[in-house]
Formats: sequence, C-alpha cells, structure tokens
Amino acid sequence: MAIITALTVFCLVGIVGCSQIPTANDEAEQSDNQVLLKRSPSAAKILGDSAYVEVIVSADQGGVVSLFDVELSFPPKALNNDTLISISIPDMFVFANNFGTDGLVFNVPVHAKMSYRDADLSGVDEDRIKMAWYNDASDHWDIIDCELDTVDKTVTAYITHFSAYGLISD
Repeated sequence: MAIITALTVFCLVGIVGCSQIPTANDEAEQSDNQVLLKRSPSAAKILGDSAYVEVIVSADQGGVVSLFDVELSFPPKALNNDTLISISIPDMFVFANNFGTDGLVFNVPVHAKMSYRDADLSGVDEDRIKMAWYNDASDHWDIIDCELDTVDKTVTAYITHFSAYGLISD
C-alpha cells in the first residue's frame, strides 16, 4: 500500500506546472517569488492602457473569443446557455487578464492560449513561464497544468472556471 501511495504522489507531482516536475523547494519558491510577466515598454505603449472585448458564445456550437494575445476556445456544450463572455486586460504592462462572466464554471474544459511574444524577458528564465489563475481566497497565483511553446512564444492550458489568469515566472 505504501508503494502505491508513493507512486500516486510522484505521478501527481509530475503533472503540476508547464511540463516541469517541481520539487518541494520549487513549490515554496513559487509562492514567494512569483512575478507577472511584463510587456516590453514599446509594446505596451502601442497597445494603450487597457483593452476589453465581449462576445456571446453559443452553448450548442461553442466559439472563440480573442483579444490581442489571448484566445479562449469553447467546445460545444462547455456552457449551459448562450453566454456573454468577456476578456479584459486592465493593465497592458503585465500579462494578466480578467475572464468573465466572473466565477463561471464550465461543463467541459475551455482551451486558453496566451502569447508572450511582446514580453520583456530580461531577467526571466523563459523555460519557467507558466499560466496561473488568481486565487482571491489565498491572495496568490495558483499555477495550472499548461504547455509552454518557446518557439511560438505561447502558453496553453485547459481551464475549468473563470477568474483572473496571467503568465508568471519565478
């Protein structure tokens, strides 16, 4: 029984983060040293102060909502009803987005893709970029299972609820 428990814990630890296997020390560092990825000043200046889009997504057909470097793809039946979906980028200097209707939980996961092509990567280990959602209860960014593509400069994940999502690095 102890061997099965140990194997289960090892497998669970192996799926956390963007194709990275964190150690206990990595997890402690993540909670203390997480920073939102920043846009290069020139890109942020071109994009403006903030951005917002909203689209009604069909429950039966699904759909795609996108804004600048963020794309949400809803499969059919992810939503119970046709729903007004929004993406808000309140601060163009960081890679943080508010997805709404806030608190919405999906019937099946929704594909989220964020590009960091305009990121200021000075002082950032690109291989440690991850997607996270902001947990109001813990006042902390919670890393989600995601895939990092350093060639196309994207991070993709399947999300199960709406909240604030961002790209972080430690």
